[in-house]
Amino acid sequence: MQNFSWFNPTEIIFGKDTVKDLAPRLKADGVKGALLVYGGKGTFKSGAYTQVTDMLNKAGIKFSDVNDIKPNPKIDKVREGIARVKAGGIDAVIPIGGGSAFDTAKAIAAGSSYSGDVWDFFEKKATVEKALPIYGVLTASASASEVNKIAVISNPEREIKTSMTSALIYPKVSVIDPSFQITLPEKQTVYGGIDIIAHILERVLDGDEGSELIDDQAYALIRTMIRVIPELIEKPKDYDLRAEYALAGAMAHNGFLSVGRATRGDFSSHRLGHTLSLLFGVAHGASLAVMMPAWARYLYEENPVPFARLGEEVFEIFDGTDEEKALEAIEALEDFYKDINAPTTLRELGIKEDDIEKIAANASRGETFGTLKKLEAEDVLEIYKLAY
Repeated sequence: MQNFSWFNPTEIIFGKDTVKDLAPRLKADGVKGALLVYGGKGTFKSGAYTQVTDMLNKAGIKFSDVNDIKPNPKIDKVREGIARVKAGGIDAVIPIGGGSAFDTAKAIAAGSSYSGDVWDFFEKKATVEKALPIYGVLTASASASEVNKIAVISNPEREIKTSMTSALIYPKVSVIDPSFQITLPEKQTVYGGIDIIAHILERVLDGDEGSELIDDQAYALIRTMIRVIPELIEKPKDYDLRAEYALAGAMAHNGFLSVGRATRGDFSSHRLGHTLSLLFGVAHGASLAVMMPAWARYLYEENPVPFARLGEEVFEIFDGTDEEKALEAIEALEDFYKDINAPTTLRELGIKEDDIEKIAANASRGETFGTLKKLEAEDVLEIYKLAY
């Protein structure tokens, strides 16, 4: 196990009817005006918007909105929010939603205190030195943006979807009321769950063999998600299942699964999936269901051990060589995705074979990336071909 320093300052308020518990935190911090950042119908259908605005009105806190935040959120909405903050009267940002709302809110919080363009943070041309406090209300678990320091935003003009990170954009407080997720469409539950699983797999499949304690926590989370997702398809209104799902989502990507590791994980599959979201509007979880098995198939023969151990710990695959167990584990993961009606090929996403070279070039961008294996442009192209 490697030396580490782990810092996560986000306070989680978890459970039913907990939005009201946000008011004392806001008042104690002297918040007078807030910017609400959210998507559309789902925010109202869940009841979250009404509960938040009722809470703010009772607390005497003024608010304005930046809404219509779409999945794979774009930089234009971030700039709109920054302009609203700079117009005055706002000293906190409140995302209401899932990762898209939280990521947008984080970028707004950072950009509002910066004299240049907020995209500078994503291009690593500037470092966040100050940010507005963020008090979030989660309505869809997936990205764990409610408990981490990452914001992922798309810039269609630059044809890139990428992230910024800063300890200053951790939400100060995140309310996680699982009952808000009862109204989610089945596909969102499925794709969010796949994203949660991917965050965990990106740690245990990074090739680090010195973090068995952390890996054991990770495997337990994967087993939980593999149990919970199908049950939620059958019983979408089950609060306890929603609570397990929501807590697993937060635990998967709050930084804890990276402690003691030689690396912070291998996020190649996320990068490969981001390009599909950027260029074709593919849902994030759907992109991961396709790209993570393809990435694994490309790498497992050179690096069978992490995949074989996944097979043992999650899918109870004990017979055969490491290479045989590794392949069987990848097939078991892919079969699970099929069982919950997720796509596992680019064809199912409506992507044409002629598009593969363009997709690979966008994902590579002339860079080498990856941890388990450093992926060159030709590797990336072959992975997309496998995914087809």
